[in-house]
Amino acid sequence: MMVSDGIELFLRLYPAYLLVEFVLRPGFCGADRFRNSWRSRSLILHAVAAGGLTFLFAALWDIVFMLQNPASLPAMLPQLRNALLYAFVLVAASHFAIDGALARWTAGRREKTSRGGDPGLLPEDDSLRTLFAGGAAHLGVLFIVLVLLSPQAPIPYPFAGPVELIRIWVAAISFLLVLQPGGMLVGGVIRSWRDDADAFQEGSLDKAGRLIGYVERVLVVTFILVNQYTAIGFFIAAKGLFRINDPKRSEYIIVGTLVSFAIAVLIGAAAAYLIYQGGIEQCIEYLSELLQIS
Repeated sequence: MMVSDGIELFLRLYPAYLLVEFVLRPGFCGADRFRNSWRSRSLILHAVAAGGLTFLFAALWDIVFMLQNPASLPAMLPQLRNALLYAFVLVAASHFAIDGALARWTAGRREKTSRGGDPGLLPEDDSLRTLFAGGAAHLGVLFIVLVLLSPQAPIPYPFAGPVELIRIWVAAISFLLVLQPGGMLVGGVIRSWRDDADAFQEGSLDKAGRLIGYVERVLVVTFILVNQYTAIGFFIAAKGLFRINDPKRSEYIIVGTLVSFAIAVLIGAAAAYLIYQGGIEQCIEYLSELLQIS
């Protein structure tokens, strides 16, 4: 497998993790995991969904090729079998083990600190810790899947080469990252201000603020990718027109806005560099030289 093929495959697997971990999981799943740990039905369903979606993304181009050429099914079966074994089974088992272990650790930490309240809720000061720990562990599993799938036959790309597809995956991943993972980062940074802002204890206002954060981060990344930096300035100026009388709430909104914009700008700038400024080609060249040396 060429280096560009390996990068495209990894970037194809990573959105599956982001979707199943942050987009497709209902809110009650987290509470059920922390209450019931390994016996959680939602944890099992989450692990199966993670394996199934990863398999779908791993075999995406093979499936498209078979739909276009039904006679190729017998020849494609070995690749589908490997994708099913490595992508589905390994990812499902690892999701169950990693998320179950994190749930037990968090529940035990909550019990030791005697915080009270609903034992199914994730402690705020542990949210970022579990986010990064779980993300790093799942990322390692995806690298293992990449290595196991790499000796297969050439990938039947349907409409473009690997470099063009890498650009598409980079753009898609940048939008996924600024949504829920970006929102969790913002929530962790502004936690102390949020605890002091009494008005934001109301669920409706909290949900509205979360939705506004999603929209503003998506817009900022979009403006960067279409090279409309002036629009970002107008967007920031428009948000600055809001006036809030309560100092605590104003600090909460200002800090949250700045952190949200910073996350979106950093991710958008990194994506723009990779897509438009030769970053992808440089990564491919560097990894090719590194593999030749090793």
